[in-house]
Amino acid sequence: MRLNLFLSFLITVANIALNFPMFVPGISPYRGSIEPGYVFMARFVSEHPNPWAWNPMQYCGLPTQFIYLPIIPYVTAIGIWVLPWFEAAQIYRVFVYLAACLGPAAAFLFVRTFTGTRPNAVFAALLVSILSPLYEMIGTIDRDRGFMQIPWRLQVMVKYGEGPHTVGLLFLLASLCVSWQASRQRDFPSLFIAALLMALTVLTNWVAGLALAICTVLLITTMWDVADFQPRRILQAGVLGYLLSCFWLTPTFVYTMAFNWPQDAFGYKMQTSERIMLCLWFGGLILLRLMFIKFPKQRYYCFVLSCLFAFGLMVTSFYAYNINTIPESRRYALEFELFLILAFVETVRAAIYSGSWWLRFPIVSAMLLTLLYLTPNTWTFLHNRWEKWTPSAKEETVEFDMARRLAAIPQPGRVFVSGGTRFYLNSWFDEPQVGGVFETGLRNRMPVDMVYQIRTDLLSKPGEEAHDTILQLRAMGVDLAVIHGPKSTEYYRDFKFPSKLDGLLKATPIGNNDFIYELPSSPLAVLVKDWELPAETPRQGRMRILEPFVKAMDDASRPKLAWTWVDNNHLRITGDFPEGYKLAVSVNYDSGWTAVQGVGKLLVSANQIGFITLQPMAQQHGEIDLYYSAGAEPKLFAMLSLAVWMGCFVHLRKPS
Repeated sequence: MRLNLFLSFLITVANIALNFPMFVPGISPYRGSIEPGYVFMARFVSEHPNPWAWNPMQYCGLPTQFIYLPIIPYVTAIGIWVLPWFEAAQIYRVFVYLAACLGPAAAFLFVRTFTGTRPNAVFAALLVSILSPLYEMIGTIDRDRGFMQIPWRLQVMVKYGEGPHTVGLLFLLASLCVSWQASRQRDFPSLFIAALLMALTVLTNWVAGLALAICTVLLITTMWDVADFQPRRILQAGVLGYLLSCFWLTPTFVYTMAFNWPQDAFGYKMQTSERIMLCLWFGGLILLRLMFIKFPKQRYYCFVLSCLFAFGLMVTSFYAYNINTIPESRRYALEFELFLILAFVETVRAAIYSGSWWLRFPIVSAMLLTLLYLTPNTWTFLHNRWEKWTPSAKEETVEFDMARRLAAIPQPGRVFVSGGTRFYLNSWFDEPQVGGVFETGLRNRMPVDMVYQIRTDLLSKPGEEAHDTILQLRAMGVDLAVIHGPKSTEYYRDFKFPSKLDGLLKATPIGNNDFIYELPSSPLAVLVKDWELPAETPRQGRMRILEPFVKAMDDASRPKLAWTWVDNNHLRITGDFPEGYKLAVSVNYDSGWTAVQGVGKLLVSANQIGFITLQPMAQQHGEIDLYYSAGAEPKLFAMLSLAVWMGCFVHLRKPS
């Protein structure tokens, strides 16, 4: 055991030395990464750690619990508390890149656990460290490798910001190892550790969590008839893992994520091609299992081949035929490549120990030729892997320049930022915006839909694009809008008609073809007549129904209201509240909101935009306080989870 841990340590140190430039501070040359979005989550949680609080910074507000899964934000937040002199981005980067360097060591322990052979485990760790066969197998991935010749598992982190998935994959391997050991024992500690690792995987990343579920089912089906294997132990670990994590994975949370995920996965739909591919998927796994019935000593080989087929079919069907077997099938390329390498290593091992030279010679020869074929790419990685890695100081980027200027402009409302600036803005400054990074936790998707239409004009009628854009921006309480022109150095430049607001709004040019547009004051709280609120959801080219609501903001005959965020859970609105008016608040409705005027509570309801509507009592110089507090469900499940944790600790302390 000590030797295995020592070898794992050496493998990790070697990977850190091999990939040390990843840890260098600064802005990555790939400025299209969503990494800053995760940095914002960590910054926000470090300042507001209560998971049942309100986050007013993005998407017109959402509960903190629904920002993302908790492991990445809270672990990074702990680093921010302990090391406040470091930037949040650097702490996040060290965390996720260290997980990437631990990946090969986890592969070593995985092979060692299932096969008992140390040389093969070291071989697997070596290949995972430096090899990336997907570049040769999938042309799209090969063309997407960018200017740095690094393995795909690192490329997706550096270029796209897949840090949480990488951390989740590390927990996945550890979970499978411990689950396999726990299934062959009868003690509670091993069951608890297996459950804990399952929980950590799911609480880190949805993709890795679903991958764990697939691998666990395949582990049970392939190892079912092994003499000392107890499938119920793994099932018990899964139930216990959910109870340990249900403080976050409440039914409402799971339901919201599950039904939002297809929309965020480029509008995933289960159509005929997806159904056919799922049938092939299940059929292939069943056939593969049947093929190994006569080879009871090759259960591990059957397991890794089943995982390889499961993830390989999903990934290759997407890249070859654009068929998503499940939402975001392409993201399982990390699992596909990992099990491809593990299957490769096991094939070599099985051939060497087969005892048959006619089987051993061609298989080993083919494997050696494969390694030889992949050698040029591997040599490029080892020789020139980071020669173009030159992180920039944040002050040198247009994203920071724009974010700094926005933060310096006093304005009470929100900002609209396009392109990659929406990822970076809140990683540096607490500036409320209508966009963000992670949309799967939203229960009101109207801000997302409006932002998309503003950028693309997909649903606007010809000639009405600018008018519709201004209506939507003002309805969301936007005072400033940032647009990057085609000559900007910003990465995305995702605004289809960047000049459509020219001449309609005051524009301040910044840098090279970047502009800040000033809109008329768009208050978050406005008095409205009942008919001024839209009678239906504003979509599909029907943005004109927002006109009465927006005109109410400019009506000089009605009192103007002042509003301020006392804290992130408390919005205070002051002013005169005349008879016959409702109060529209451009903050996302949630059942956790309560409104108090004087000594009485007001009914809080949702309008057709998905924002808050109140019926205030007539009062001069009045004050209305909106408080957010999560409902009973998360607290009940937190109590259940706490009780399970306490029960586990009591059970662990019992003498065996």
